[in-house]
Amino acid sequence: MSEKSCQKFRPTMEDVAREAGVSLSTVDRVLNVRANVRADTAQRIAAAAAQLGFHAKSVIEHRILNDRPTIRLGFLLQKSGVAFYQGLAQALSNAAATCAGARIQVAIGYLDDLDPATVAQRIMALRQQVDGLGVVAVDHPVVREAVAKLRDGGVSVVALISELSTAAGAGYVGVDNRLMGRTAGWFITRLAAPGAAAVMVSSQRFQCQELCEFSFRSYLADQSGDWELLASRLTLENDEFAYGNTMDLLAGEPDLVGLYIAGGGSAGVVRALREHKVQQARLPVVICHDLTPLTREALKGGLVQAILSHPVESVAAQAVSALVEGVKYGSMGVAARVMLPIQLNVPESL
Repeated sequence: MSEKSCQKFRPTMEDVAREAGVSLSTVDRVLNVRANVRADTAQRIAAAAAQLGFHAKSVIEHRILNDRPTIRLGFLLQKSGVAFYQGLAQALSNAAATCAGARIQVAIGYLDDLDPATVAQRIMALRQQVDGLGVVAVDHPVVREAVAKLRDGGVSVVALISELSTAAGAGYVGVDNRLMGRTAGWFITRLAAPGAAAVMVSSQRFQCQELCEFSFRSYLADQSGDWELLASRLTLENDEFAYGNTMDLLAGEPDLVGLYIAGGGSAGVVRALREHKVQQARLPVVICHDLTPLTREALKGGLVQAILSHPVESVAAQAVSALVEGVKYGSMGVAARVMLPIQLNVPESL
């Protein structure tokens, strides 16, 4: 092929603009740094340039890489020893590392002490250290006040998994916990005959667990049949406490037909169910949250009949995206609620 033919088929800026679905001037702004271009638009242009073999694609990629702002994101999760939060921490780190819109410096901490005053202190301690904060916390006045102070100081805040009341002014990324509780009720009413059912929560201070519990009870109350809703049991996010309370429940309610684990302490509950099974006692239908190595084995072993999970990877990606957008365009920009679909697992889906 002649040099003239090669030049004829060499991709141009017009070709890149057409492939990316943008104007020629937008490609020019990215290539020559003439003005700011949205991160997602710049990424689309870079992808088009790479696909077409545009001669200046490396220049575009370099511009995008070096024009990204550096943003400090902090995350405060619950209980460091819980597999779910370990998985969420890894997903947040991955989402931060692959974020196209910014260079992210990420710091992840855990709230092993659930006392609201301690949680508020941990939040306030990050006031000058982060540009955006994602937090899983109890919905308590002192916690809401701490979050509001951060937002007043220009720090974007997103509540993960469990919402905070409107007064906190934080955004939310997670599932619809009303649907979570009603879905648990649907499973139990389909898998068990009418009878006594109970809910286990770690603390009703978590808005997510309060909504799950209330919605579960509401669903069962609407069903035909003689469903008896027992008083809820606490786990306090403590496996030993959860174990003891589960053993007490199973011993005191031998006719229990349904159990919904809406909070932490799953290892303790599963241990009690396993011991109960060894004694050849009848087990209730059990629905729990979040697929982890522990709950997977419980599902495979017949101790649990269904698992309702938060989509961890999506939670992490949406949280990082919301915080970055909030930092770049103003902290009030993250006050929207991002609702994600519930993931369902039953024995046949593993």
